[in-house]
Amino acid sequence: MKKRFLLLFMAGALAAGVVACGANEPKADVNEDTQVEEEDKTDSSSEKEEEEATEENTDEDVSIEVVENVAHSDEFNERFDLDERVGANYIKNGDSEVTEFGDWKDAYQSLVNDMQEDGINTKYALIYVNEDEIPELAYYSDDNNIIIASYADGYLNLFSSKINTLYCDEKNNACLASEAVEASLNDYVVAIKDGYWVEIAYGTRRPLDEWAEDSFDENGNPIISYWEINEEELKSQKQYDETLAKYYDVTSQGKEVKSFVNAEDIFSEIDSL
Repeated sequence: MKKRFLLLFMAGALAAGVVACGANEPKADVNEDTQVEEEDKTDSSSEKEEEEATEENTDEDVSIEVVENVAHSDEFNERFDLDERVGANYIKNGDSEVTEFGDWKDAYQSLVNDMQEDGINTKYALIYVNEDEIPELAYYSDDNNIIIASYADGYLNLFSSKINTLYCDEKNNACLASEAVEASLNDYVVAIKDGYWVEIAYGTRRPLDEWAEDSFDENGNPIISYWEINEEELKSQKQYDETLAKYYDVTSQGKEVKSFVNAEDIFSEIDSL
């Protein structure tokens, strides 16, 4: 509007100057001024429409995507609050009581040294289970089962069983550990609370009669006919999978821990952090 007012003012001043001087300007010049004014008006309208269209497109196109870890279910949180500890504190070789360490690096290096002193040539992996910056240490025992060590407040807490497969939802405080013990297939969902391992879910699948000859197939694998999670009997493998997914959904959470290295490499990884 201001631009239009200025143009009209300038056109009026120009016309007054022509009359005062008695000069006879060609009519075409006046028409050109009028045309410029109309073109300016048209251009101004076009620019305004383009600006409005740009603003509309901007409003439509702008989106902010926030990627967060998978939220835990109500069932998970309820079990977490129960604080059912399943780990055991680590005692260093030569100590008679639970060992207190200066920091997490000292703790993990001491554990690895103990394994080497015992003649156990095994593999290790640093994983980040919960939200803090201190990693957990997964490693194979002398009987080739996986153990997970967590450090907090000077102590190491170990979770172990006969675990042969480990999944970790890193930084989201959830692990799924599986094992096969004779005719039973067991699953543990664990988390870290106050530096200690706590059990979120325990599931087992097995033949109804573990000792019957017809409880195994031709390859010696158990024929599953009984399912249970957290002491609740279930009716099928499908119901078992659906129930377990409330605590840890292996199809969408985390990944299997596979990148294990030798003692020399794990020392290097620890020192680099």
